[in-house]
Amino acid sequence: MAQRFAGPLYSPVNVLEDRLLRSVIRLALCTALLTPAAAYAETIGPAQAQALQQQLKDWLSGLLGPSVKVPDLPVQITGEQDHYKFAVHVPGFEGPDGDVASTANVRPLDGGRWSIDSVKAPASGSFTVTLPKTDDPDTGGPMKMNFTIGKQDSHGVIDPTLATDSSFHTEFSALVMQSENPKQTSEQRVDRYVTDATLKPRKDGRLDFTSTGTMEGWKSANEVNGQTPVAFGAEKVQATGHVDGINRAHVADLLAASGALFGAMPDHAKDSDLTPAARAQVRLMLAATQDLVTSVSMEETLDGVQVEIAGVGGGTIKHFKMGFGGEAPDGMLHAWLDIGLDGLESPSVPPKIAGYLPKHFEIKPSLSGVKTADLQKLAQDSVADNGGKDVATADFMAMLSRGGAKANLEILSFDLGPAKVEGTGHFTATSPSQWHGDAHVTATGFDDLMKQAHDDQELAQALPVMIMLRGMAKPVGNQLVWDVVSDGPKLTVNGMDMSALTGGPDKPKGKPQATKPGPGAKPGQGVKP
Repeated sequence: MAQRFAGPLYSPVNVLEDRLLRSVIRLALCTALLTPAAAYAETIGPAQAQALQQQLKDWLSGLLGPSVKVPDLPVQITGEQDHYKFAVHVPGFEGPDGDVASTANVRPLDGGRWSIDSVKAPASGSFTVTLPKTDDPDTGGPMKMNFTIGKQDSHGVIDPTLATDSSFHTEFSALVMQSENPKQTSEQRVDRYVTDATLKPRKDGRLDFTSTGTMEGWKSANEVNGQTPVAFGAEKVQATGHVDGINRAHVADLLAASGALFGAMPDHAKDSDLTPAARAQVRLMLAATQDLVTSVSMEETLDGVQVEIAGVGGGTIKHFKMGFGGEAPDGMLHAWLDIGLDGLESPSVPPKIAGYLPKHFEIKPSLSGVKTADLQKLAQDSVADNGGKDVATADFMAMLSRGGAKANLEILSFDLGPAKVEGTGHFTATSPSQWHGDAHVTATGFDDLMKQAHDDQELAQALPVMIMLRGMAKPVGNQLVWDVVSDGPKLTVNGMDMSALTGGPDKPKGKPQATKPGPGAKPGQGVKP
């Protein structure tokens, strides 16, 4: 199969990274946090290694709380004179010679900093994951995964006091992942995979976290239940994430409440069956999320995207992006989503239709005008012992009444053949039946699009809609403009009332209504049915 690719973005490659590498990194970080800073002046031997292993278990027990029984950690720590060596045996992993382990060295540096180096995942191996079951009988169940890693280089330096920067670098090359069960097979290949993460302290005591990642030469193919194989891939995938203003105290509270929640959960409980103790821990978790961070943002881009469906066809996208983020300045939420693509092409589509595939598309909706305190109260009341749907509904109505939730369309841009459309919009709701919205939409090349639709039988069925839109438009220079306003159920386009077309308020029913007759009116003219 030549250059076949298959999504989704969260792939078995991510599963491999989680299971093989992150366990080593996290335990190494815990080591640096727990080991006394003066340890570098001593020879590190078996006694220090055994004490550290117990210290790790005690730390984890304190983090999760007394309600959670902490099992023996699947890690072996040995003293190597000037550093500790970790060997993490991940349950379920097998290699050519039996059990496999990931390893890492942790050594003390000057100033209380620690170096994490020689982090190595097994060069090859296999493991089994259990996929969640859904309503589709062809999904779920155990899946066997085999992997090989060509080259790898992972290392970092951390400061457990958080007084200076901490960073970590991970790099894989020639990564191959194969997975199969009786209903699904998949193969993925990555030429090169690199991530870098940095944690920076701020003067106000908070932390800023940044993560960047690049994946080159991603190729994948999937086949489910003997159906049509689907292939997907990209020449390059890049991702950047920022978490600014991390509140260290609230992170600790969140972890503590999360650990206690596991101990308070009854067996086989549904969300509606949470015990009072479990509800109490959920409320503590929600409280910890208040002022947890000041902002979060993520953007992922894919270049040279290829998609192929066997026997059907495929297409390419020159550039695709997806981003999202949120912040709450002065306690007011502002969240957004940003999606765009350029250069969509498909040789499988008839040429007449291919000409109307968007060469550019971008949309950026956002939400604002909501107090985070109102969201916190809504969430707390939803899991309160005396809460429920009615209380949550009352909280939601109160939240709207205090200025209203604002949904904005910050960017809308796309092309359709010769037509290019751009627009912005704003929508504010103060109750489920009261709102105000306005949108400004412009288009160029719309008349050329109508002419093409008139001459093309396949597009002619859309011509009545185009004619209606053209009739409502206001010409401004070389553009057509639509200014749309909605107050409650009333809708106008360029000042024309369109309520009757959109299901707006009907004329009052019941008895005839008397109106004041105009000058010179004849008897009976003052009554309207």
